[in-house]
Amino acid sequence: MYNIIRESILNPKGLIKFHSKKGWFVFLYILFLAVLLSISMFVFLLAYDNPTVNDQTTSCQVVDNSFICAENDNLNTQFEVYGVPMFFLTDSQDVRDVNVEELDVAIIVQGDQAFYRFGTSTMTALDISGYESVADFYSGIKTTIAISMIVFTLFQNIAIILFIILVSTIPFLRFRKQIRYKKIFKMVTFASTPIAILLLINNMLNFGTLIFFILMFLGYRSIFSLQKELYVRSMVKKQRENQKGHFKDNSIDSDDVIDQEDDEEKDEE
Repeated sequence: MYNIIRESILNPKGLIKFHSKKGWFVFLYILFLAVLLSISMFVFLLAYDNPTVNDQTTSCQVVDNSFICAENDNLNTQFEVYGVPMFFLTDSQDVRDVNVEELDVAIIVQGDQAFYRFGTSTMTALDISGYESVADFYSGIKTTIAISMIVFTLFQNIAIILFIILVSTIPFLRFRKQIRYKKIFKMVTFASTPIAILLLINNMLNFGTLIFFILMFLGYRSIFSLQKELYVRSMVKKQRENQKGHFKDNSIDSDDVIDQEDDEEKDEE
């Protein structure tokens, strides 16, 4: 894998020699790129300064598996967990009175239930009667949200990487008569490494739109170089076939061959 990363950055033309890598390796490499792109989320979760939420700060305590809070007339008093607003209500307050219309996400705790909404207009109730304290509940919520954000980000980045790869293979379709699509997909996947690295840098440093497009142009350099190399090899192959006949009978250098039926079989052996 180190060799692929090095070649994708320093010598994209050299990625052609990896065109016979097995499918499971390509899948793991895509997963690696998605994890690489998700580092910014890991940094966000580790660096985020969540407030202290316990019985004292919320004026709530667990009694008979239910959260009992002191009377508070200010329904806008809120805490947060990784940026998600959280409200603790008394029994006399109504969940519908909390001003969450402008919030995409919100968690409201009342009695033995937690009401939450994530990108929807309705609140969903969740039984929270098993917690022993506010701090215990808050710790559980933090873990749940952190895991959810990691999983969502990982799948999102897998989709982003696949989209980049599939779109990037379009210019390569003109070589489909000389090389099978699955080999094109493999090589473009490896050539997408610089794009993933630069996307990570952009996410970490939050550059502006202009810098983003400049970085993407630089990232596509590997794919452009790979495309140029395949074009040259395809022209060389056609010329030699026209001049000397079938390449297997005329000792053509294997470096000039784009697609060999035996490559994958030899790789598996």
